[in-house]
Amino acid sequence: MSFSLACCVQATARLLDACGPLVPLQLGLSARDVQVEMGGPTPEARESLVRLAGVLGAELIQSPPDAATVCSLTADLAEGPVLVAAASASRGGGEDRATSTRQTADLLRAVLPWLHGLDEQILGAPELWVSDQGSALTVRLLLTAAEGDDLDELGAAAGRGLERLRLWHSDSGVDGTARLPGGRTVRIAVVRSY
Repeated sequence: MSFSLACCVQATARLLDACGPLVPLQLGLSARDVQVEMGGPTPEARESLVRLAGVLGAELIQSPPDAATVCSLTADLAEGPVLVAAASASRGGGEDRATSTRQTADLLRAVLPWLHGLDEQILGAPELWVSDQGSALTVRLLLTAAEGDDLDELGAAAGRGLERLRLWHSDSGVDGTARLPGGRTVRIAVVRSY
């Protein structure tokens, strides 16, 4: 079981609930940390990061005028992982949004049963990437294979608990798709580190 990744995902879902509506997010979650990128028009992205900082009790750090990010913060979550967040004017936004922060939090909770079933001994340190593109939410599990690892075995282990798993070889390792029991597509990537 990948308890620490599941714990991180659960803590992030609770955090999003506490924040209320935010601009579209890109989340990178691992057992050690949560990376949050907030995109969209600069004032809205900054306002969302200010709201996140308020919930966390964290200090907002203003970026230099020519930086890719507008501002950022770092905070320790109560459950252990470190959260690093930045508001970026470089990601899209501004168009009509069909997604919400609540849907992102609900999606994080929806992947928990799957994450609890993952075998940490086989998968090592998986990363879960959830992206709110404004028009849809996407989910991807990323695994890094060490030399000697069986890429197909890693892909199959990552897909345990999912439906309609399909894997194929790519230049970087093994890619795949599957579905959560509710029907949402999950992408899987096993990349070589050698």
